[in-house]
Amino acid sequence: MANKKLASQKSKLPIFAIAIVVILVALVAVAYMSSKKETTKSLPVSSEPIMVENVQQSLEAYRGKVVILDIWATWCGPCRIEIPDFIKLQNQYRAQGLEIIGVSVDPITQTGAAAVAPFVKSNGINYTIWMVNSQAALSQYPMGSGIPTTYILDRNGRVAQKYVGVQPMSRFESDIKALL
Repeated sequence: MANKKLASQKSKLPIFAIAIVVILVALVAVAYMSSKKETTKSLPVSSEPIMVENVQQSLEAYRGKVVILDIWATWCGPCRIEIPDFIKLQNQYRAQGLEIIGVSVDPITQTGAAAVAPFVKSNGINYTIWMVNSQAALSQYPMGSGIPTTYILDRNGRVAQKYVGVQPMSRFESDIKALL
């Protein structure tokens, strides 16, 4: 009788060990999925433009996101052409981890900072707008030979692409799909 009880306990031991392993794997999977959700959690978008002193430092809050960083101005015709596409991209891909940030250079040009907020409202811009009051704020992201200058940043904050001038929405969409 004692041998049957001992044999029964021995046969239950592997099942118990397997159950523990399965539970541990499930817990690790849940923890991993939770951490993935945090990186796609959307950051709040201010309804008002925000003055930033250093674009590179301000971007630290966006680590874990794919970022379209667009350097533009309210008076720039080509910049205005891209805005409706950025609004669409923000709507379509934000939940997957895309953040679009428009960096207005109006404060360092003839139009000034006062032009930005009304422009944002009248155009229904649904993404973050920063303003810079010096070229030094853009040190890591120079405007190149004109605006719009657009940088595509991967989830680690590295520049994946840089474009000067108007680009079709399909180009941006292709870039971000590869990074999301």
